[in-house]
Amino acid sequence: MNSIISKVKRAFERRAATRSGIIDWKNERTYKLWFEEPDALTRVPEIATRWGLSADERDLLSKWVTDGYFTMPDVFGLADLEAYASEVDSAWFADKAIDGLAISDVIVDGVKTTHMPHSDLLSLPRETRSQAREESNWRIGEFHLYNQAAAKIFRNKQAIRICSALLDRAAVPHFSLTFSKGSMQLLHQDTCVFHTWPMNALIGVWVALEDIKPGSGPLVYFPKSHREPLFSEFDNYPQTQRRTSSPEQSDRYQEYIEQVASKYERNEFLAKKGEVLFWHGMLVHGGADYVAPGSTRKSFVIHYMPEGGNVAHRVQGPFNW
Repeated sequence: MNSIISKVKRAFERRAATRSGIIDWKNERTYKLWFEEPDALTRVPEIATRWGLSADERDLLSKWVTDGYFTMPDVFGLADLEAYASEVDSAWFADKAIDGLAISDVIVDGVKTTHMPHSDLLSLPRETRSQAREESNWRIGEFHLYNQAAAKIFRNKQAIRICSALLDRAAVPHFSLTFSKGSMQLLHQDTCVFHTWPMNALIGVWVALEDIKPGSGPLVYFPKSHREPLFSEFDNYPQTQRRTSSPEQSDRYQEYIEQVASKYERNEFLAKKGEVLFWHGMLVHGGADYVAPGSTRKSFVIHYMPEGGNVAHRVQGPFNW
């Protein structure tokens, strides 16, 4: 009975949303991604030839279809990664504030700031900053806009080539994240935190800036979980997803994701420096829930979409972030 009431309620909400100018995405033009088709595996040779992939890279396309991820050792130049790894902490002790830059999840005197402007961070005494850097599971979004070493990784042609083959159209890098430590991020699917059209036109790429050790809060992921259906309440995607869901709906989504994860093998990505994980937008993943004191997990994350695939500007709030 409750499920019927919930469906009726959402039907009324969709009608109200249409009247308010929210797009009914079921009526929007789109195209089908090749790896979502029933015959995807038979199309791998054609895709590989079109994008000039090697035999080994062709096998990775097959793994993408069946498992929802694959790893590669030498996508980004090691020298570029080492150059950036040495600068990950630089924002904390810069001589001058960078306009527009923010450091996320900074804890000062027990209080967490979700996005601390760089100028506010630098206004703190150096000793306070040092302590906050050690105590916080901090990250930096979009550092490639302000740091040349990060920008070089962000524009890497090899990664763009691989992602273009996966999408079977030119891929564009979007949204970088820099991590110094394990994130302890809840399990989720990237499709449900980005607004992409068509759905799943999204590739996550995670590269280790150092050797990732057990206990450092490594990335965890669940192979083959990408084949599970979208959470049923997100029935007007990309309008309806985690950025626009109510607190109660977000809780139900999290319960659903935990149930999905329980059906699959849990893997930890204990990567060597330079090793890269590519994953499907629906692959369930997150951060291990334990981070040893004093440990680091320096890493850089980029998401790739086709040109025009990011439709966040067409989605209406309010937004959760």
